[in-house]
Amino acid sequence: MKKRIKRISLGVLIGLVILVGIIWLLTKTLGNNYETLYAGKSIAYWQQQLNSPDAGVSNQAIAVVNAQVIPQIVDQMFHDKNDSKLRLAVIGVLNGLPGIQINYMEADGRRSGAAGNLGDLGPVAKAAVPDLVKAIKENDAAIRGVAISSLGKIRSEPDTVIPLLIPYLEDDNFDVAAAGALAEFGGLAKAAVPKLLPLLHAKDDDDQAAAGEALLKIDPDAAAKAGVKKKAEKAGK
Repeated sequence: MKKRIKRISLGVLIGLVILVGIIWLLTKTLGNNYETLYAGKSIAYWQQQLNSPDAGVSNQAIAVVNAQVIPQIVDQMFHDKNDSKLRLAVIGVLNGLPGIQINYMEADGRRSGAAGNLGDLGPVAKAAVPDLVKAIKENDAAIRGVAISSLGKIRSEPDTVIPLLIPYLEDDNFDVAAAGALAEFGGLAKAAVPKLLPLLHAKDDDDQAAAGEALLKIDPDAAAKAGVKKKAEKAGK
């Protein structure tokens, strides 16, 4: 009887060890908080190289960004749309267990992050402007706001981008992003002034702040006439 109990106990112990091992393995494989590498390096690395005072280093970074980074990010922005329902279900169950937290970003978040990464590259990502424009026009709410902001950070093709962004100043979901993006173009975006002025009287404080900051960068005279003051002037009151 004692031997039988020992065998059962040993079996239970082995089973628990196997179960713990399986759970541990799943926590390591189901998450997706790993960093994508381009030519073996992170996007942060290439961003740093782009700003190098060494022309050879920055030129190499530009070549890698154009040949590998931008194409891969654009591909993810458009095509990374599916999540395994089984995977999400398993993650949900495991995250309900004490002491377990599997970090997993779903498809919309990954694609939004991709659109944001293009903007973070700045003007060097001008080759991505047509793709960001396409993303905005495709009515993809998951990435539209981020794509709008990224167009401002890249600051390229103003003749195409500025007319595209101005109508979004009248969209409650994207007016702040549009104002911020247009502000990056400075005086080139003066056509946006008539749409920015009403936002100064919007109910939302973020709308008012974004419109004010945009006017100061785009048309300081119009901003002054509208009573918009710089932050330093407000603080000095």
